[in-house]
Amino acid sequence: MQPYLLSVLSGLMLTASFPNTDWNLLAWCAFIPLLRATEGRSGKDTFKIGYAGGLAFFWSLLYWLTNVTVAGFFVLTFYLALYFPVFALGVNFLRRRGTVPVWIGAPLLWTALEFVRTYAFTGLPWGLLGVTQYRFTALIQVASLTGVYGVSSLVMLVNIAIDECIRKRGREYATPVAAALIALVACIGYGSWRLSGENHAEKIVRVGIVQGNVPQEEKFGQGFREEIVQRFHDLTLEVAREKPDLIVWPETSVPGYYWYEPYIYQSVAEIQREVRKPLLFGSEHMIEGSKRKYFNCAFLVDARGEPLERYDKIHLVLFGEIVPCKWLFPFLMKLVPYEDDFSPGERFTVFPLEQGNFASLICFEDIMPDLARKFALRGARFLVNITNDAWFGRTSQPYQQVAHAVYRCVENRIPMVRATNTGVSCSIDLYGRINRILRDRSGDELFFQGTAVFDVALTRANTFYTRRGNLWSMACGAAILLIFIMSGKRKTNEVK
Repeated sequence: MQPYLLSVLSGLMLTASFPNTDWNLLAWCAFIPLLRATEGRSGKDTFKIGYAGGLAFFWSLLYWLTNVTVAGFFVLTFYLALYFPVFALGVNFLRRRGTVPVWIGAPLLWTALEFVRTYAFTGLPWGLLGVTQYRFTALIQVASLTGVYGVSSLVMLVNIAIDECIRKRGREYATPVAAALIALVACIGYGSWRLSGENHAEKIVRVGIVQGNVPQEEKFGQGFREEIVQRFHDLTLEVAREKPDLIVWPETSVPGYYWYEPYIYQSVAEIQREVRKPLLFGSEHMIEGSKRKYFNCAFLVDARGEPLERYDKIHLVLFGEIVPCKWLFPFLMKLVPYEDDFSPGERFTVFPLEQGNFASLICFEDIMPDLARKFALRGARFLVNITNDAWFGRTSQPYQQVAHAVYRCVENRIPMVRATNTGVSCSIDLYGRINRILRDRSGDELFFQGTAVFDVALTRANTFYTRRGNLWSMACGAAILLIFIMSGKRKTNEVK
C-alpha cells in the first residue's frame, strides 16, 4: 500500500503546484515520491503504481470537468493518467539498461510525453509541468526559445537531481546536481537579461472588454434573448465611454446564430450605430450542405456594424465540442453537452485593426502552443482570448487557464487580452506578466458583470520559438527514442 500512497502523493503535490493553490515550489520535487515508489519494481507493479499517481493528479486537477460531463471526465482522465506509468517505466528502463544517465534521459522522456499529449487525440496539453512556474517571470522567458516544454524539462531535471541525491552517496550525485544548478542559473540569467532590455512599445491599442456573466442555463433559452442583448447593449455603452479602439465580447456572447437570425444581426448593428467602434464577439455559426456543419466562431464587425471577418475555432475541446473515434464508439456522443460535434476551422484568420492586426483564440485555444505561434507568424500583433468559464462554476479552472495563457505571450513575445463571460478577464503583457484583472468592488474575479479597458503595448518582437516552433520538444523526442533503441541493442548484444 505504501508505494501507491507515495505515487498518489506525487499526483497531489503536482496539483497543488497549479492554481488556485499555486504552491509552485512543490513542482520541483513532486515526482520524488513516485520515483521512490517505483524504483526496482517489476513492469506490472510499476505500471499500477504509476497509474495511481496519474489518476490522483488528473482527478484533482480536472475535477471541474464534472460540471459539464461526468462520464467524459472519467474517460479523459483514464487516458491522461497513462502518461505517468509510461514515464515511470521509462525511468526504470533507463536505470537498468540505459546508455545515458537517468538524469539526462528522464527529462527528455517527460518532455517527449508532454509533446505527444499536446497532439494525440486532438490534443489536451492541460497541466504541463512547466505551467506551474507561470509566476516566475525571469525563469519562464526561456520559453521564447523552447516553448513551455523547456521549462518542463528544467523542472524535471531538478526532480531527478534531488532523487539522485537520495539514491546515491558521496560524490556520485554531484554531476546531476551540478547540471541542474547550471541549467537553472542559465535560464534565470537569460530571463533577467531579456527583462532588462524590454521592448519599447511602438503603439498602444486600447481594448475594451465586456464581461456579461450570463448564466449557462440562460445562454440559449428563448425567454432570455432580449435580456441578454440588453445587458450587452448597456455594458457596451458603458465601456465605449472610455474611448477604446476595439470592444470585445466573450465566447458565444450572442444568444443565437448571428449570421442567420435577423434579430441577433440587427441587434448587433444597432449597438454599433451607437458606439461606433469595431466589435469582436463570439457566436455559433452553421453552414448548410450535404451535412450541416456547426462552428464556434469569432466575428469582427466594423464601427458601422458591417461584418468584416470571421474566425472559425480550429482546435476543438475533447469531450466538450468533439468526440474522437465516435465512428467506432458511438455511445461516446452521450458524454458531451451538445447533440452534434462542432467542425474545426481551417483558416488562421488575422483580424484587421488600424492600430495593429490581431487574432482571436476561442475557449481553450490559449492552452495550445502551436496555434498562437501560427497566428503570430501570420502577422498578429496581439491576441484576444474570448471564453466562457460559466460551464465550470466557481472552481480553479479559470485560474488554471490563465496560467497556460501566460506562456503563449512569452513564447511569441506578444500581448494578450482575455474577455470572459465569467472567468478571469485580464491583460497579459509580452513577458507573461498579468498586468490587470477585472474585479468587482469586493475584489472577486468571477460571476459578476463588468467592463474594463486595457492599454496594450504593441512591439515587433520575433522569437526563436515563433520562427522555428517546437524544435526543443521534438529534439527531446528524437533523442529519447534513439537512447531507447541503442539501449535495447546493447542488451541484445550482451545476451548474445
